Parts: sequence; structure tokens; C-alpha cells
Amino acid sequence: MPPFRSAESFRGRTFMNKTRLIADPSSVFLLLLLTLILLFCGCKNPFKTRSSPPPESREGTWESPALPEIVIENLLNAYNEMIIDNFSECLSDSFLFSAPEDSIDAANLGRPWLFANWNRDAEIKVTENIFKTFGQNPDSAGLVLSLESSPSYQDEEGDTASVLYRHYELVLYGPEGSGPKATLIEGTAAFHMEKTPLGLWSIYFWRELLPAADQQDWADFKANFRQ
Repeated sequence: MPPFRSAESFRGRTFMNKTRLIADPSSVFLLLLLTLILLFCGCKNPFKTRSSPPPESREGTWESPALPEIVIENLLNAYNEMIIDNFSECLSDSFLFSAPEDSIDAANLGRPWLFANWNRDAEIKVTENIFKTFGQNPDSAGLVLSLESSPSYQDEEGDTASVLYRHYELVLYGPEGSGPKATLIEGTAAFHMEKTPLGLWSIYFWRELLPAADQQDWADFKANFRQ
């Protein structure tokens, strides 16, 4: 029969074994390794690549307006594609439209309000009405706009402000049976632009230049859609 050992003797022996286990360097290393593994498994994978949010999509043809010429290109595409959001992005918050000769004609015809207070909201509303009229369904009328450098005016380009002169031709197509198949509207417009602190350009002043005698210009056409 084995000799009787007291509880105190057993606890003392166990304490000595634990002391030797902790003092053993290999045991300490294994304990630390086990702790790290448990922590690692309990957390998200730190090496997993964060999924990027989907890129913001924009309807139609658009390029970031880093240059004044790009603003004109965006304006042209927005008009031909009839996308009002892209058109609106071409205009600054302080935008104004002016057509001095047309304003005089309107006043002489008893409509002095027609070109008054033509700000950004008015321009967007007018253009929205145009797009709805000419692009509402396949059987409706259509339009095609072209913008070219003006042979009569020289562009004025600076670091933070520029004026680009463009000769425009706007061809309007009516639905079948509505009269002439196409109407040409042409003239010259000056687009005054400014550069924002973010380095992007926008139009803050759109001025219709002197139209040819007895010829409908872009301002006349737009005024038909001002309510």
C-alpha cells in the first residue's frame, strides 16, 4: 500500500510542477503562440482588402471640366443627348444669361419680362422644357446642335477666367406632317467661365451676340420655352 500523502504535500508538488512549466522557455513560447492564434481567429482578417464602393455612374457623355474647352464639349453633348443633369453641371451657381438685342425686341413687342432675371434656375427650366418637347418620344421632334470656334472673335483664356466664343448651328426637326422637315437656327454666343477652387470650370455668364437681321437666334428659340 502506497504511503499516505497529505493534501498539503500534493498541493506543494503541483505548485512546483506549474512553476517548472512556466519557467520552461519552450512552454512560455507555446503559450504565447496559442494566445496569438486565438486572438487572430477571433478577429476579422486584417489582410483582407476592403471592397471599394461602386463608381458613381453618370448618364450620357461627360468629362470632368478641367479646361474651358471641356465645358463647351460637355454642354454640346448634354444638349444633343438631352440630359438635363449634365447640362446643369455646366452652369455655375451665379449663372446669368443675356441677350441684349433680343431683350430690346421683346420690350418693343410688349414683353419686357421675357429676358429679365434669366438666372441659373430659369436657364435649367427653359432647357428642361426644350428637352421634353424634342425628346419625349420617338415620334416627337428632334434637334442637333453644333458648336465651332468663331471666325470673328478670338477666345480670351486666363488662369482662372476665360471667354470662349462659339458659332452655333441648331437644327430642329419636326415630326412628319408638321411642315418643314428642318429649321436652322444659327448665331454666335460668348461663354464666360470661371475656375473653382477645386480646379473645375463652369459657365457663369452666357451672352448672345448681335444676331443677323431678321434671323432667329438661340435666344429667341429658348425664349419660346420660358414660362
